[in-house]
Amino acid sequence: MKNKQIKCPTCGNTDVTLKMKKCPVCNVKLPKPIYTKWWFWTIIVLGVLIIAAIGSGGEDATLENGGTDSGAGTAESQENKYEKVDIDKMLEDLKQNALKAEKDYQNKYVELTGKISSFDSDGKYITIESVTASEWNFDTVMCYIKDDGQREYLMNKSKGDTVTVRGKITSIGELLGYSLRMEEVK
Repeated sequence: MKNKQIKCPTCGNTDVTLKMKKCPVCNVKLPKPIYTKWWFWTIIVLGVLIIAAIGSGGEDATLENGGTDSGAGTAESQENKYEKVDIDKMLEDLKQNALKAEKDYQNKYVELTGKISSFDSDGKYITIESVTASEWNFDTVMCYIKDDGQREYLMNKSKGDTVTVRGKITSIGELLGYSLRMEEVK
C-alpha cells in the first residue's frame, strides 16, 4: 500500500506515491494521508468507546444512587438498591392503570416473593405469581434468568415453589405484564 499511486493536488502529476514527501514535478510538499495523523486515531478510539458504551446498555449499568453496576458489589450495597414490593399490589397497579404502573415501576430494582407458575424449557426465564393466586391465574411476572448459577438453582425447584427474586423491571405492558431481569433468586 506504500507504493500506491496518488495524484499531486497542485500540478496533477500521477507519478507520485504515498512514500514521497514532495512532488517530483512541481516540488510542492505533499499532504500526509489522513490515517497518519494523531487526531484521526483519537477520533477512531473515541468513536469505538462511544459505540461500546451504547451497545452495552449504558443506562442499565447506572444505578439509582449514581454508581455503576460492575457486578461485583458487596452484599450490603446490593441490599440497599432493592425495594421490597408486594407482587399483588404491583399486578393490581398494572390492571388499574398501566401508564401509572410504568411510571412507578419501570427501571426499578425490586424484591418480589411469589410462587413459580412456569419454567421456560430453554431456561431463559421463569414466571412468578402471587403466593395466594388461584390455579388459573394469568397475572404473572416474567423473570429472565441471568446465568448458569440461577439456572442450576431453579433446576431443583418445582411449579408452585415459593421464591424471592431480586432484579430490575425492564418492561411493562398491559398485555404481557412485567418483565424483570433477575439479579438474585433464593
